[in-house]
Amino acid sequence: MARSKKTRTMRGKLGKTGTKEMMKEQRKAQKSKEPSRYHVKKSQLRKEQAHKKLERLGLLPEVEETTVAARPRRFTYVPPVVEKAPEEVVQEKNNTEELTTNDLMSAFSESF
Repeated sequence: MARSKKTRTMRGKLGKTGTKEMMKEQRKAQKSKEPSRYHVKKSQLRKEQAHKKLERLGLLPEVEETTVAARPRRFTYVPPVVEKAPEEVVQEKNNTEELTTNDLMSAFSESF
């Protein structure tokens, strides 16, 4: 019995076992899966190296510093707004109260 060479490609495997439609489905599945940690790490390293090289050569565009907006606190104490009346209005109120109390006192004193 002749031994066949093991193939690593999807096409080689499916050439023996499956149809073209099955190969397409497997290819879709392979594309849709997330990349492995190894590939993610390697792409990050390549990106960092390219960034460092551009920085060394002075070709890196200047990036404006962006300020991060302060995150609002969830629960904050907001003091109630107290409207301050003008001093004249406050004095008039006091005068009218004093007159009314004086009138009442005089009314009581007269009845006795």
